[in-house]
Amino acid sequence: MTTNGAPGRRAADLLLTGGCVITMDPRRRLLTDGTVAVSDGRITAVGPTREVLARWTAPESIDCTGQVVLPGLIDAHGHGGHALLRTIGVDSLSWWMRIATRTYFEHVSPGYWYADGRLAALERLKFGVTCGVSVLGSQPRSDQPAHGDAHARAYAESGIRQVLGVGPCGLPWPREVGHWTDTGTHHRERVGLDRMMAGAEETVAAWHNGADGRVRVCVTPYTMIPSLDPSGPTTPDRATRLTAQDRQQSERVRDLAARYGTRIHTDAFGGMVELAHRLDPDALLGPDVHFQHGFGLSPREVAILADTGTSLTHGPGVVVGALRGRCPVPELLDAGVTVAVTTDGCAPMSSFDLFTAVRQAQTLSQVQLRDTFVLPPGKLLEMVTIDAARAIGWDDEIGSLEEGKAADVIVVDTRRPHLQPLHMPVHALVYKASGQDVSHVVVAGRVLLREGRPAHIDEAEVIAEAGEEAGRVMARGRLDRFMTAPVWGTSRQSFPHPVPFEE
Repeated sequence: MTTNGAPGRRAADLLLTGGCVITMDPRRRLLTDGTVAVSDGRITAVGPTREVLARWTAPESIDCTGQVVLPGLIDAHGHGGHALLRTIGVDSLSWWMRIATRTYFEHVSPGYWYADGRLAALERLKFGVTCGVSVLGSQPRSDQPAHGDAHARAYAESGIRQVLGVGPCGLPWPREVGHWTDTGTHHRERVGLDRMMAGAEETVAAWHNGADGRVRVCVTPYTMIPSLDPSGPTTPDRATRLTAQDRQQSERVRDLAARYGTRIHTDAFGGMVELAHRLDPDALLGPDVHFQHGFGLSPREVAILADTGTSLTHGPGVVVGALRGRCPVPELLDAGVTVAVTTDGCAPMSSFDLFTAVRQAQTLSQVQLRDTFVLPPGKLLEMVTIDAARAIGWDDEIGSLEEGKAADVIVVDTRRPHLQPLHMPVHALVYKASGQDVSHVVVAGRVLLREGRPAHIDEAEVIAEAGEEAGRVMARGRLDRFMTAPVWGTSRQSFPHPVPFEE
């Protein structure tokens, strides 16, 4: 066979050559001089450069010499809506959820979700996150399908992968909600569980496996058991019974997920897992479920997760949640539970930088356990690649560099002062790298980032549109009330006046 004048060589679409390739394959191969060949959106070869180039040629080649090539990072839990609310309420964390929820349920339009999705997808792209979960709001909002449609459309246009989470918000049901049209009119109505589930179904039907398979939708109720504390563990003396609404939610969520073949995602804390497992025949547990947080899980609940095959995603940057209990990450891993590290969104104080998140995860567990040996760097890298893919049920396609898998590949430029000399590549990534070090991103075989610049997105236009939409929402919700001046010359934040806020 002769291709492009090269006897015996096959034609690929793209070659990433000469880099240090961290495959994350079952053997965890690390190739100091490796090459990845890509054809028709899939990986067709991964191996030593000399061997791959002897077999493959391509019209496009990216020279990765001096850089690290690895699977695209996977953020298994984040929030849509956060990108336009950065730092708002950051000095009043006890108010944050009320600020965000009121904004999402009163002051947004489809244009808000589109602008937020474009900015969030751009941030994730530049940080090497090729697949991200986006729960629509802090408490998910599903009563307006146009909102989910706008957000999914923004991610689809970016070229990266998205798992959009839509489902019923927290209690009370029904609740008064408002929304704006893109022409500037405001509407209010009262919506209950039926409306929320119908809206979620419309979004699932429209977008699950959409954008050539790059967009998936999961059914995402706010918490596993809505009657319990939605932001921290519930003590055993209070986690004793399920309400009719608890049973109704899990039954409806299970039904919708089963009819469309989607997965389930939710928040859960200590007390919820034990109660759901013991009393709910439709408990949101099992191999089709991953839940976020897990602060305050008991040893018994760790065992339940292992027995049911439920995955957990850990957002270490959640200060308020972390203060309410410990997520027993090492114990979960020892029990065989799949655990992924997540950003939990990009507001009020965090970002979509998963390199930062893995360092936070390690520090948090090591400080809590007073053990500097838990969560070694190799495990942490697994928790944002192959383990994260497994948690969201996509590990057959993404999360590692293997022949036949989707070509989701990133290149980290390690030729920079803070990453040199490159003695131990995995350690360098986990301890020293940041999202800003990503130079190239390929998703489904398409080059989306070159030398740190988006290849198909007008970055300035996305940022300008986001600023305009954020300004409209700030004005509608009078969110300037939650903008505070920096505090100088003291070790502690002070609040001489209560934050003005109406329920």
